Amino acid sequence: MLENKQSIYMERKRIYLCLAHMSEDGAEQRYVKEAFDTNWVVPLGPNVDGFEKDLEDFIASPQPSPKGKGESLSKRVVALSSGTAAVHLGLLNCGVKPGDEVIVQSFTFCASTHPVTYLGATPVLVDSEPDTWNIDPELLEARLWVHLVSMVCCRSMAIR
Repeated sequence: MLENKQSIYMERKRIYLCLAHMSEDGAEQRYVKEAFDTNWVVPLGPNVDGFEKDLEDFIASPQPSPKGKGESLSKRVVALSSGTAAVHLGLLNCGVKPGDEVIVQSFTFCASTHPVTYLGATPVLVDSEPDTWNIDPELLEARLWVHLVSMVCCRSMAIR
C-alpha cells in the first residue's frame, strides 16, 4: 500500500504539507546545524536577512503586467516568526483600531483572533462551508449586509 502511494506521489509531483521533503544534498540539515553552531536559532540572523533581501530583490525585479510592460515594485520585506505575527502586522498596516470589527473565519484557532483583540478590535466569526472548510461566501455577504444596514440606520438616526 505504501509503495503504491509513493508511486502516485512521484507521478503527480505534488508536495503534501504533511510530509517533510529534504533536498538530496542535505542542505536543510546543514542549515539547521549552522543555526545551532552559530547560536542563531531565534527568528533573526544571516539566513533570515538573506531570505528577506532575496525576496525583496525578486519583488523589485520587473514583473509582467496586463499591459505587457514589466513593472517594478518598490517594496520592503520582513520575515516574521509566526502567522499570528503576520496577521498582527497586516491588521496594523490596514489601520485596524480599537472599536473596529474584523471578520474571521470560524473554522480556525485562537491565533487567528488574538491579533484582532491585541488591537482592541472585535473579531466577528463567520461560519465555513462544510465541503471546502473555506469561509462561506453567502454567510459573509449576509454579515456584511447586516453591518451595512446597521451603519446606515445609526447614521440616519443621528442626522435627525
